[in-house]
This record gives sequence, C-alpha cells and structure tokens, in this order.
Amino acid sequence: MQTPYRVVILLSMIVVAGAVAQNVWAAEEPAAEAAPQTDAAGADDGTAASTSEPSGETPRRPAKRREAQAAKESPSPSQPWAFGGPAEVNHFGQGGISIMPGTGYRVIIPYKDGISCGSLSDNRNRRVCTHLLPFFLDLQLSYGLHPRLDLIVDLRFALQQDPATFHSHQFVLAPGIRYWLDQGVALKFYATGQFVYDYTDYGHEVSNNDYGLRNADGLMYDAIKNVGFFFQVGWTMGFSRWFRMEFDTGLGVQLRFP
Repeated sequence: MQTPYRVVILLSMIVVAGAVAQNVWAAEEPAAEAAPQTDAAGADDGTAASTSEPSGETPRRPAKRREAQAAKESPSPSQPWAFGGPAEVNHFGQGGISIMPGTGYRVIIPYKDGISCGSLSDNRNRRVCTHLLPFFLDLQLSYGLHPRLDLIVDLRFALQQDPATFHSHQFVLAPGIRYWLDQGVALKFYATGQFVYDYTDYGHEVSNNDYGLRNADGLMYDAIKNVGFFFQVGWTMGFSRWFRMEFDTGLGVQLRFP
C-alpha cells in the first residue's frame, strides 16, 4: 500500500477514536452530577441514606438532623451583662463589703419635759426636735445565704457632730437581712430588715444606749460579678432613750468575692 493511503487511513482512525472517546465522556458526566443530588435528596427525606446502607451497619444520620441534635445538646450561651459576665450570677456564696456616704432628716420626741434634744438651748422647752441628720459613712459587710437573701451588718459612723448633743458623733450597729426582689438580672431591687443598736454619748440627759428597727429599700446595678453600684433610701425608728424617726438616703458601691 502506498504511503498517502496509509496516512489517510491513520488520520481516519484517529478521528473515529476521538469521537468515540468524546461520546463516552459526555455520557459519564451526567451520572457524576446526579450522585450528589441523590445524596442531598436522601438527606432531605431521611430515607434514601438509611436504605442504601448495607444490613448490619449503623445508618448514617442525615446532615440536617445531626446539626439540629448538636444544637439541642450544646448548652445555650448565657445572657451577657454590661461589661461582660453572665447575667445568671447572683450574690449566693459571695462575701461583700460596701461603702455608702449619705445624710437625711431626724425627728425626736422626748418622753418627758426638760430634756434637750438639740444643740440649741431653747430645745429644753420643746416637745419635738427636728434637724438634719449628721453626714455619715455607712460600712456594710454582707454574705449571700441564698440567691434571694443576704446576711448584712451595717456600721454607721457620723462624720459631723450630732446636733442633739454638744460633743459626740453618732455610732450605729445594725445587723439584719437583705431580700432581693429580682434575681438573674443586673439591675435589681432589694429591701432590708434590721435591728438597730445606737451608741451616742448624750451626757446625763438620756441613756447613751438606744435600740430600734430599720428598713432600707434600694436599687443595685451589678456592673460585673464582683462590683455593684446602688442607691437606697431608709428609715430608722428608735424607742429606748426617746422616740425618734430618721430618714436617710445615699449612694454606694459594693465589692464582692470570690
């Protein structure tokens, strides 16, 4: 056979082989693309994936169901406070110390005539004395007995001379409890119930020891787990040396540990 015929035959064979190969590749591509669709359909209805597994083997869980189950099992993130920190944290198990400066107003009613209840000389002839409460500094120790209940001890130190005496400064010890009206939130209300022991030197006019009851209502904002800022108003009733009513208010800060 001559050379030109051999070249023609060879080229013809190459063209035929290329056409056959192209047809084969075109037939295989749709089958490859159909495989993911089958898997996706099986994941959607949850049946195809399980039936395709050989018997005796654990069927694979569909992707969407696995994600839903993982979301249920994972703990939900806690609601953040301002400046970070979990809002679920309360004062239970924490010791605290707080400082609150303040002032107020006082009403004194002596039980008999001739008793001086103020710094002015003519107060001996008055049955009722009223004056500003000396500027004071309250130091409070606390411990969280319960998520809603704190054990507290207030120490009040008067920074000014008491207007009901000539030379003394008021000192008050007030143990009691504090009840939280809210919990699980950063901003919460509270109320206290306290027993009051007042030791202020009034000379020979009346007894230096006085006893009474106290209530304080306030609003505290816990910026973080260990620091809180609060505002409160309170009233104190004394009934041993004379009958007195004190109304006070102040702003303070509390530090807690651990």
